[in-house]
Parts: sequence; structure tokens; C-alpha cells
Amino acid sequence: MTQYLAVTAMGTDRPGIVNKLATLTASCDCDIIDSRVAIFGNEFSLIMLVGGSYSAIARLENELPMHAAQWELLTICKRTSEHTAVDFTSRLVVEFEGQDRRGTMKQITQFLADRELDLAGFSSNARQSEDGSGLQQVEVRINATARVDLDALEANLSDLAEELNLTCRFRRMEGAQTD
Repeated sequence: MTQYLAVTAMGTDRPGIVNKLATLTASCDCDIIDSRVAIFGNEFSLIMLVGGSYSAIARLENELPMHAAQWELLTICKRTSEHTAVDFTSRLVVEFEGQDRRGTMKQITQFLADRELDLAGFSSNARQSEDGSGLQQVEVRINATARVDLDALEANLSDLAEELNLTCRFRRMEGAQTD
């Protein structure tokens, strides 16, 4: 029976570091099922779902801390199970853009939490405009079941964007969503 391990690694970004982690994972006879890499400042962050036999996962759990110390990485591992699929019928992608203000992400995520919406993904980016003012972009990916009224949700999100003095755009992706 396949066992699963969620692994997060963070450290100074440098060429080859993701390859070292992938090589270690393969040498422990584990498969990388899903993974994401992001760069924040000069730091990279990797999160991956690894699968393998009980002994393979145990070997990776045992070997990773030693290698992580050598590679100057912070790592966290947590045993997990295979993802339980929910019958999402569509996905709504919402892109917010406007002046960078503290608390915007808090208000957007609070809106989603209050409505118990499934957050499939979230990304944000703040930067300086040519005139020196701060700009922000936030993209939210929401999985929706058949019970979600997408027209009403879009209207409510438009109202939220207006309250936050942001523009927003919507993109609907119909059909079953699995990630």
C-alpha cells in the first residue's frame, strides 16, 4: 500500500538545490507525486507530495534531516494520505489589482472563509509602479460545487473589490476540477 509524505524545504536559492532533493527522493525509492517551487527574496521554498512503500517513506524521513543540514535547508515532513477528491464542477479564477494596501489579503481570504469556499490556489505580488506607488496583484482560484451560484459569487466578489478599491476580472473554467 502506498504511503504519502508531505515535504517542505526552504533555504537560500542556488542552482541545483531542487535537483539534490529530487535525487535524494529517488534514491530512497520514492516518487514525487506533486510539487511546487517558489522564490521569495533570495530564498526558495519547495513543497512536494511524495509516495512510496512504508520502508521507502521511512528511509526518506530518516535521511532528509542529515542532508538538509548539509545543504543548509529547513525541512518539515508530515505523513499524510492520498487526496480525497470532491466533486467540483467548475473553478472560478479571480484576479484583483490595485494600490497595495495592508490587510487586502486578509479581507479577501476572510470573504472566502466566511462562505466556506474551497481555495484551490492563491498567489500575490506587490511591486512599485513607475511613479513609486505600490501596486498589488492577487489571484484566487476557487473550486466550486454545483451548489455554488457563480453569478452571485462574481457579483459579491465585485462588491468586495469595489470596497477595497481594486479592479477584478473573472475567468470560469467549467468541468471537473481535481487540483
